[in-house]
Amino acid sequence: MINDPYKVLDLPEDSGEELLKARYEELKAKYSEQRFASGEEGNEGANKLMELEEAWRMISEQLEKSRAKENFGGDFGQIDDLIKKGKYDEAQAMLDSCTDRSAEWHYLQSIIFYKRDWLTESRKQLKMAVEQDPSNEKYKTALTKLEMVMGNPQTNPQNLGRPQGAPVINDDSAQQTANCLSNCCLAYCITDCCCNAARCCG
Repeated sequence: MINDPYKVLDLPEDSGEELLKARYEELKAKYSEQRFASGEEGNEGANKLMELEEAWRMISEQLEKSRAKENFGGDFGQIDDLIKKGKYDEAQAMLDSCTDRSAEWHYLQSIIFYKRDWLTESRKQLKMAVEQDPSNEKYKTALTKLEMVMGNPQTNPQNLGRPQGAPVINDDSAQQTANCLSNCCLAYCITDCCCNAARCCG
């Protein structure tokens, strides 16, 4: 467990993001090459690379929270509250006012699109979030679950997230009912995952 990720980069905690990223890239190239050396030197390079990646993950999370405070005067919890209340236009307005389109920004945008049943656009935003922060399990999990739903040709977007016990649209057979209920369950999991994760960003 790394206590101080900034020590791994040998930089002070108040270093700028560009400097931190430049040092990360520098050390990553160094350790990536060193790990292929023979004997103890190679083992040390591999261990250093693993330590570096963990340190950068921790620093990236801290930078994300700092950007959120700068952009919204607090944290992304404000947007989460608006989404939970169904005030998607207000939540969208807050996102639109943000000039820094970070990974978390795209993640929250995907939630709003999902709530409006714009699944294709939601997936695009989740992909952008993963591309910007590929080590973030929250983004990858949400994208995987959404693609599971969209990958089933029998999925009816009108049924996604519908209340339990509500009638299934175009229910022509028991098999279709089972498939639709399965998709609804997956969609519920995505929504629950997104909202819970957003609440933890503060």
